[in-house]
Amino acid sequence: MNALGGFLGAIAAKVGAELVGKVLGEQFGPLGGQLAETVIGEVAGRLGVEPAAIPTVPAEKVDEAVMAVEEAMPELIALWSRGLDGQFALLQAEQQQGGWANNWRPGWMYLLGLMWVVRLLVVPFLDSTGETALAEAMPAEIMLTLTGWFIALYMGGHTIKSLGENAIDAVKAWREGRR
Repeated sequence: MNALGGFLGAIAAKVGAELVGKVLGEQFGPLGGQLAETVIGEVAGRLGVEPAAIPTVPAEKVDEAVMAVEEAMPELIALWSRGLDGQFALLQAEQQQGGWANNWRPGWMYLLGLMWVVRLLVVPFLDSTGETALAEAMPAEIMLTLTGWFIALYMGGHTIKSLGENAIDAVKAWREGRR
């Protein structure tokens, strides 16, 4: 996304799209990454192409799309700001609940971390002595399933969805390279 952001940032500077340039120039900090993705998506949508195909579009059309997005930037920034406000309000509400509602995530995180350390470091050592067969009693497949469920619950499934999309894209690229 950085190369595409740099490409569109240069076009924004050329056509005088100041807000688009600031967003793509990462002047909004790390949280501005979502806004930068939105800006790139808006430019791609106005061009009718996927974001990766933006550099293949004629320069005049890209210039027009960047200027159109520049005109819509106040609304995009307002929506982005409202989204951040909503995330902050949700965080505050979760922290006010306390107890189980606030602590199940770190509790599971530490428990899973401990289980993986035991499974990957302690169990093989004990099994190598020949007196135990703990690896059979603590299968990695079950731990992977538990970890996957935790990630899905903790991160709302977006991480699993993103991993799946990346895996599908990798397989498609691999197949294209074999042809």
